[in-house]
Amino acid sequence: MTSTPTGVTVFSIRNASFRYARRLAVACESMDVQAGECVAFTGPNGSGKTTLLKLMNGLVGPFDGSIRFLGRPIGDNPLLRKRSIFLHQHPVLFAGSVLDNLLYPLKLRHVPQAEASSRVRDAARRLDLENILDRPAARLSGGETQRVALARAVALGADVLLLDEPTSSMDEASQAAVRGIIAELKRSGATLIFSTHDAALALDVADR
Repeated sequence: MTSTPTGVTVFSIRNASFRYARRLAVACESMDVQAGECVAFTGPNGSGKTTLLKLMNGLVGPFDGSIRFLGRPIGDNPLLRKRSIFLHQHPVLFAGSVLDNLLYPLKLRHVPQAEASSRVRDAARRLDLENILDRPAARLSGGETQRVALARAVALGADVLLLDEPTSSMDEASQAAVRGIIAELKRSGATLIFSTHDAALALDVADR
């Protein structure tokens, strides 16, 4: 993972708003996110947390206002797909092993086999997945599935992670594990933006 230098503005949002069927779903007057920051979006269901994350990653639109990623509008910005990843609240893994799930996205991007293997092993080590690489994805717990999704993003080289409710529907042990993983990614220089109902998670790891 190549981290964006500290002090660089990763996201810059000005007067952005989005509507579902003419109903205002989210509005953000002004927000800047700097490289290496960890930012939490909190609020009740329906307040627009997930929609704002999707807007920032270019997954919904069109929208009013301006959203820039590394200085360029998100609508025509190849760096957005290369450097950032949105992780859904309930990540989807396909049939096969954990290792298969980590390697396949790299194959789609034509990453050479030796480099792909090295990236996956490094991501598995960082996310504490080395002992379950051969396990079928269908047998993973919610916490393990979230860790695989995070490892997949790391292996792809994303250093900007947008996470939707990363500890939702997990037991306490899994929540603690994911909290530790987010803290480790933050220490490594990743930029993290996440939505959450978990006040402890926001207080523990977010800068704001």
